[in-house]
Amino acid sequence: MTAQISAIFLLAIAAAHVIWLLPERRAFDGMALFTVAVIGWQSPETLAWLLAASILTWAVLARAQAGSSQNWAAGLLAVLLLGGFVAAQFTNGLLWIGASYFTLRLLHVVGDWWTRTLSPPSLLELLRYQLFLPVMVVGPIHRYQTFARQVARRRWEAQAYWTGLERCLIGFFMAHVLGSYAMNIVEVRTAGLFAYPDRFAVVWLLSALAWIKLYFIFAGLSEIALGASRIAGLQLEENFNKPWRASSLLDFWNRWHMSLTNWSRDYAYRPVMAISRSPILGVVAAMLVIGLWHAISFYYLLWAFWQAGGILLSRWLGARLPTLAMPRPIAAILVATGILGWLSLARPVITIVLGIDYDTDAAHP
Repeated sequence: MTAQISAIFLLAIAAAHVIWLLPERRAFDGMALFTVAVIGWQSPETLAWLLAASILTWAVLARAQAGSSQNWAAGLLAVLLLGGFVAAQFTNGLLWIGASYFTLRLLHVVGDWWTRTLSPPSLLELLRYQLFLPVMVVGPIHRYQTFARQVARRRWEAQAYWTGLERCLIGFFMAHVLGSYAMNIVEVRTAGLFAYPDRFAVVWLLSALAWIKLYFIFAGLSEIALGASRIAGLQLEENFNKPWRASSLLDFWNRWHMSLTNWSRDYAYRPVMAISRSPILGVVAAMLVIGLWHAISFYYLLWAFWQAGGILLSRWLGARLPTLAMPRPIAAILVATGILGWLSLARPVITIVLGIDYDTDAAHP
């Protein structure tokens, strides 16, 4: 984890405290202005894209009429938002990592407006929603309706404050001590394994370690983001729910980065399944969103098909294999090992068997 990300989270926690000093009606205006300053300091290009995309979305939603005009507007906006974000990925890292989160949040607003489950927000409301610093780096991809409802109900509660502070401390321990410090020591100790003749097994093991490291860092940062949100008086959607206690690969993805999984379910899986009547195509579409969200590359295209295949395979086996009677802790360990084994097997299969370069710049194993 970089010093840059740590600094942003410390500033987010500080801002979550400071906004309590502002008039209630202006608290999240103050947070938005502070977020503009922080993102502009870190990446002016990202700030420019965030503001331009948000203003464009508001302008179209505010002026489009119901009916065919609304359908055209929603489709055009989705193409522009996705097209702009995809184009930016091929400009040598022009956009900062947070761009993927606020782009999906805008697409959520457009999608819910198109299905008439959300009225067009005002420009100020949309900017407050988009410019909430605690969730800029790692999410969650919270929904506009939840955010607006939480802002309206916000009030000071000492218990909520201490809960948020506790989550921040736990998150820093997970991300810094376990994810960065401890796992870096493990990586150094295992570096010599590349001299081992069975390169497939080595890459598989290192990929499994990368998944464990990613969990500590990603879940830890999510704890900080949600803790800072709680300090600010908001209780947003959770991002992780004990994923290594999952009962299957599908259950794992329902517990891992849940805000992204839920986004993919609502805006990829369900529409594709509704059109095709095929749950298989729906699963593939959802995993393609999750895979290409991490990095737009051929590696992650194949990675998405691998993980979708694992979900379908686990469903098929679960319906046919007998349930073995064994102590619950042993069964849980075996299932978690199997899930980790399948997740991490993607890298050696894709890179060694298929000969595809691994995207080392991506934040996912």
